[in-house]
Amino acid sequence: MDKNIDIIKNDFGFFEVKNKPTKEDLNNYYKNKYYQFDKGNYQKKYSNEEMNYINNSIELKLHAIKKIVNLPQKFSLLDVGCGEGWVLNYFSQLSQNIIGIDFSISGIKNHNKHCEKFFIEGDIEEIIANFKKKNRTFDIIWLDNVLEHVLSPVDLLNNLYSLSHKNTILVIEVPNDFSILQNYAYENKFIDSQFWIVYPDHLSYFNKEGLINITNYCNWSKELLISDFPIDFNLLNNTSNYISDKTKGKDAHLQRILIQNLMFNTKNMDSIIQFYSSLANLGLGRQIIGFFKAK
Repeated sequence: MDKNIDIIKNDFGFFEVKNKPTKEDLNNYYKNKYYQFDKGNYQKKYSNEEMNYINNSIELKLHAIKKIVNLPQKFSLLDVGCGEGWVLNYFSQLSQNIIGIDFSISGIKNHNKHCEKFFIEGDIEEIIANFKKKNRTFDIIWLDNVLEHVLSPVDLLNNLYSLSHKNTILVIEVPNDFSILQNYAYENKFIDSQFWIVYPDHLSYFNKEGLINITNYCNWSKELLISDFPIDFNLLNNTSNYISDKTKGKDAHLQRILIQNLMFNTKNMDSIIQFYSSLANLGLGRQIIGFFKAK
């Protein structure tokens, strides 16, 4: 694929690739390369601290959901782009009704083989269309680091709306890109490139305003917006800048995990949500996590 790409700001207020790849090329890229070549955030083994971090992050989202709606004791969850299957693993231990869908089963096979029975492999759009034909709805729709990858975020959000009922909660997590911190670091030469532009993996680059605008356009009402640990604060410190010095990346990642796990050890979920909500309102944090209710 052509890597000489143009990034434009769209009418929703976030950035996107102007000339996107074809659906065929993109499907082939993810099915044959993404998990098999261990690219991006996927790895072969996780430490105990990393597993605590993963499960704590899922628990925080569930706590936030329960503050918005009263979930039934037995609820249904659709994990769109379920990757390695950690969300499926978490909710399977709670004996909930779960389904995960993705282009490739490789991530599940490598990390959560016991969750294969909850998994459907194939084209996400086609699977969602089949659910729609069967009038399937879900209490929770989980969209973790997926929206930035798809050719048409509007189409995906509209299609997911067709799987909702009046109390459905859509959880969206996307990278916080072209943020005030990233732009400051780039303009003041703490970094020499806009490292967050990753093609063809990421076709859209969201900010909080853009995410709220596009979800509202697709009949999803924002209930809560939070961020995650602001690992990119390290970019403004030359001794911890993991972009200018790639050897610092592992330590920056470990710092994020240890600090967030310490926060979770306080068992004060409401304060953690308030903290991350304040960061999100400032446009800070490496990720944006939104909780939306079907209109």
